[in-house]
Amino acid sequence: MFKPLRLVFVSAIGVSVVVACGSSDESPVQSSTDGGADSSINNGGDGGGGGGGGGTLCDTAAANACTGTRKCDPALGCVECVADTDCTAAGRDPFCILGRCEACRTNTDCGVAAPACWPSDHRCHASCLVDAGAGGARCGQQSANNLPICDPATGACIGCTAATDCPATAPICEPNTKTCVACAANTDCPAARPRCSIPSFRCVACLVNADCAAGQICNGENQCVAGCTDNTQCTNAEAPKCNTTTGRCVQCQGAGDCTGVANRPLCVTNGDRAGRCVQCTNNADCTDGGAAGTPFCGNNNTCVQCLRRQDCPGNNAQCDNGVCN
Repeated sequence: MFKPLRLVFVSAIGVSVVVACGSSDESPVQSSTDGGADSSINNGGDGGGGGGGGGTLCDTAAANACTGTRKCDPALGCVECVADTDCTAAGRDPFCILGRCEACRTNTDCGVAAPACWPSDHRCHASCLVDAGAGGARCGQQSANNLPICDPATGACIGCTAATDCPATAPICEPNTKTCVACAANTDCPAARPRCSIPSFRCVACLVNADCAAGQICNGENQCVAGCTDNTQCTNAEAPKCNTTTGRCVQCQGAGDCTGVANRPLCVTNGDRAGRCVQCTNNADCTDGGAAGTPFCGNNNTCVQCLRRQDCPGNNAQCDNGVCN
């Protein structure tokens, strides 16, 4: 039997978006501009926040560009896509919506078996306008994400049509996803967390460095922490360069920064020792530049006699901390 459904007519509305940026997850050398101890901060990386916005500090400049195949959306940060053309790779859904490659934008993108494009997940589902017993979708506890309302215009199960459908913990009916969320704009957020992060639709302390006090940066957890934005803020002679991707003061960002550093002419640019001037980064640096009899680059980026026992002459020789004995 066809069971009565709660039918509410809705209309599509645009979504208001605020500025957020993303960054890489390079390991820092120094935690602040005052030469303090190391303290790792994940500036959003490319994996945070699901397929959409994932952090802070991205822009189109090379220094703050997103890594891998991620794109920098000036409104969302480092995302999977900024246009449908970014969703053409094999295995990706074809439509770019709020920084994610999704399966459908409207019902016209769906087939007969699953004709309703649900705005909450942009996937094709059975229509809620058909009796659930005859293959249709039943909204409420039986539907994905417990979406209680059947939209008669589209056949999609949705979370809300207006704020009156939403609880106090998520009082905003977000028009693009038609779900109840904590915020859809900065004006929806309290003073302690004044920025609305989209597409997670949650209130956070910051989205960009400008949201923080002087001497602070906005990290990947959307918190204001001590950090740098340019070299002038790096006053410790041992770490005079500002890595603007991580917001950390480091010793170097390239080999040219290590000129004049005794026995450490090279700059490590990746890994947990990134930003340090060192003697070597691989064995090739130790053939001519390394000290005589130390042809291997050790774990601490210094040239050593050996890395393992087989590197030492003699049947009974052992390699102890880079020294044959």
